Amino acid sequence: SWLLGWLVLLAGGLQRQLLVTARGRLEQQAEELMRKGLSGYDLVDKLDMWFGQDTPPIPGPAKVLDAIGNKDGRVTLEDWTSAKLPTAHFDYFDKDSDGRLDKDEVYSWFMQRKFARTMNLSEVDNPPKGHLQRIGSWKEPLPSEGLIYHKPYPHPREFWKRHMDGYLPAVLKGAQHGWPCMNWTKEELTKRFGWVDAKLEPKVEGRNNNTAYRDLDKLSPNHRLNISDYLRLEQGKNVYVVSIIPQVMAWEVAHPSVLLCGSRSIMVDRRSKPPYKLAKHEYPHESGHDWMTHVFEANLWMGTGRTRSQFHYDKEWNVNCLLTGTKRWFFLNAFDHEEDIQWARGNKFKAKNPLNNAWTDWIYLEPDSVDLIVQHKLRNADYYELIQEAGDYPDRCVLDVFAGEYLDEQSCSKAPLQEDLPLAAMDTLYMTQGYNDPLNHVNQIRGTMKHNGRKHLSLKLFTKIVSEGDAILSRVKDGKKRIKKIWELISSYAEDPAKGLTVDELKKVPLRLWCKPAAEGDPEGALPCDNGEEYHFCDDSEYKKMEDVVQEHLARSAASTQKEGEKPPEEAAGSSSGLGSQVGEREAEEQQNRR
Repeated sequence: SWLLGWLVLLAGGLQRQLLVTARGRLEQQAEELMRKGLSGYDLVDKLDMWFGQDTPPIPGPAKVLDAIGNKDGRVTLEDWTSAKLPTAHFDYFDKDSDGRLDKDEVYSWFMQRKFARTMNLSEVDNPPKGHLQRIGSWKEPLPSEGLIYHKPYPHPREFWKRHMDGYLPAVLKGAQHGWPCMNWTKEELTKRFGWVDAKLEPKVEGRNNNTAYRDLDKLSPNHRLNISDYLRLEQGKNVYVVSIIPQVMAWEVAHPSVLLCGSRSIMVDRRSKPPYKLAKHEYPHESGHDWMTHVFEANLWMGTGRTRSQFHYDKEWNVNCLLTGTKRWFFLNAFDHEEDIQWARGNKFKAKNPLNNAWTDWIYLEPDSVDLIVQHKLRNADYYELIQEAGDYPDRCVLDVFAGEYLDEQSCSKAPLQEDLPLAAMDTLYMTQGYNDPLNHVNQIRGTMKHNGRKHLSLKLFTKIVSEGDAILSRVKDGKKRIKKIWELISSYAEDPAKGLTVDELKKVPLRLWCKPAAEGDPEGALPCDNGEEYHFCDDSEYKKMEDVVQEHLARSAASTQKEGEKPPEEAAGSSSGLGSQVGEREAEEQQNRR
């Protein structure tokens, strides 16, 4: 026990020393910049060590101001004036008027400082229209009549051109009507899907808000509950299901056919410069259905009462289906208002190169009470407001569609557009929420094999790859057994399973199988809500069920077009191209010219 005590003291001492060292570097940097003549907002901008990396931690901005000032661990007017910031700005953000800014008050200023520096405080007594009201109250929304569709929906060709290429939102009214999911009452969900395990988040999203998780931490410290327990316990609490939708539920949800025809043979190449060139698709369909839009992730959101997200953008195109209740969607075109926004992370949204938008980013403001004295640039911002009702699909804003998708007329001619496919029949690929992309995982394995001069992916090398860092497979008791089982599965696609896959054979393994080692072998380790959990991939039995349904739809589509005197789809049942499915360079070039 005395040895453990000394180790704890030593670890604590090292941690304090690291903090002192980091604080010392910050103070030194502040002094150097001030000697060069920097002051005020320019000085603070230079000390923003988080810009372009990640969202600042809540205590971080307070430490920046304290490093500029008297270094007493507090942010007072003395620190503020040492930085030569306007005194009136200190008073405005000192909401409790106690003569100091607590960490939340400093954070509010820091995250909005781009426009706080030019705010007009004479407006305090005569605030602008919409001040401290819900987002959008500053003016009427843009007309939305042309953005709302009723059945029959337009051909994907027209829809993609207007909404995907044009970056416009849309609502598909009644898209789920007639599907079993419309009968998912609380009683039905408890009875049929109560066993489903789900991840939880706050229903009123508060990014970098320490209090947003209070109810959730009390209700379920590991942020997971099965649906039955969730529906029994969540009433009146700030708790929301945000989880991958299980396949058993996805069979009862429609994927509107108007969203098909995102080519799986060619894609817009993010490595090229705008206007982008075309390239072979990185995620071809396992059975060669080039008309089946690549769905990156499909989620289940569930909650009662009011929910609200933060004002943000996502990297991929988003589709949301509402089964009960009403949602209000606020859409602002970030391309038009790039200079009117201070992103929390910064340098992630790239207006001039949108295919290379990174991750996601958000804007620090209270959507229910927008401070238009600080956020004065938003007063003139045009926006769309769309109201979603039960059964509606608003496009763009729990279905993530791969951002590089491109509508291919040749592939679209083969698509079963007469009826909607079940969501479960779509080969939703990235089903490991928060973990390594399976394609990246395969590319990393390929790179490791080439770097080490290995002809085959042996069990020893595979074990090393999926056991690095804090990987789940390196920490569970039966890790070696699980690794061997995964290796034997992927090696069954090799010409010599005993030796393992060659570099060229890696692409023979369906990406749905690579999802498991990509998640459980992620060196960053498990999310807190996934501790003790295991990833279950889409196996061959479930994939056959999916393919059988697709073939049934293709057969009915062919019969329908023949009856109408049209040429039937030219897709043969059981065709297979696997991960090696490609488009020739000449065909890709021709598609680019047609575009």
